[in-house]
Amino acid sequence: MSILNFNNLLQFHSILKNIPFQKKEEQQLADLFLKTIVETDMNSNTLNPLKYVPVIKSFPALNQSAEEISHAYSLFAEKRKSAWTYLSLSLYNKQYDQIIEPESDRLLKSIEPAHSKNRIIIAPFHMGMHTMSMPLVTRYFDKTTILVNSDEIDIIQQWMSTYLEASYSDSIDMVPVPSHTSPLKFTKAIMRGATGIIFPEFSYGINQEEEEVPFLGGTFKAPIGVYVLAKRLSAKVYPLGSIWNEEENKVRFMVGDSLDPNALSQSTFLQHLFAQGEEWIAKNPEQWLWDHLIE
Repeated sequence: MSILNFNNLLQFHSILKNIPFQKKEEQQLADLFLKTIVETDMNSNTLNPLKYVPVIKSFPALNQSAEEISHAYSLFAEKRKSAWTYLSLSLYNKQYDQIIEPESDRLLKSIEPAHSKNRIIIAPFHMGMHTMSMPLVTRYFDKTTILVNSDEIDIIQQWMSTYLEASYSDSIDMVPVPSHTSPLKFTKAIMRGATGIIFPEFSYGINQEEEEVPFLGGTFKAPIGVYVLAKRLSAKVYPLGSIWNEEENKVRFMVGDSLDPNALSQSTFLQHLFAQGEEWIAKNPEQWLWDHLIE
């Protein structure tokens, strides 16, 4: 249950001690973060640790660990705000070495900035701190547009306004899904030079076809939306994952190899995309679960 071991997150105080806070408000924000974690009740009465077991057991590669994974994810689902705060402080104070692998940092820096002839879509899998991919990607690209569940937008905006510099919020645009107009809004933003962010497990979230791909020893009906949009835009797709590294006590984002929809068939593209996610998830299964699978 590594991502949920908030005793490890408490060791973040050693990082805080080395942060040169410029304002009293910044120090208060850090103190609030620690207080939030200390007061977190890991034995919440609302916790249903076995909630996700039936879903996890549909993937043979995870079957033996289904109860442990379900318990870990249930805890994470309840306590994720504390982890968001941890990452927000890392970003706010530019402690980037706390959140991204050096190799992935170099890869993102090497990508030519998004513009009308160089279109980019980042595809974060639902593992670890996937929500933090927005401000993280904004570090490398000036403008980002993300497809996000409509009922989460207000929560995310509140979080960003509380914990992130204004420059991050100003650079992020959120397109609500499900909506019949979301693919068009997303496409227009990328055509105007924004970097797109789209979660491959639900893509644009409404009335899209699916294709069955091998996944974690079973099969998964993968939405084709990420391929369709990337193909129409001639955009390269970069898979993204994140984990809590138990040994280093750090969050780590990882970037996979780029996928070119113009060079791959739909079937091959989706298999490569989900094979990358499968590789990350197989190494850290307790840090992955897409809530909507249970529905």
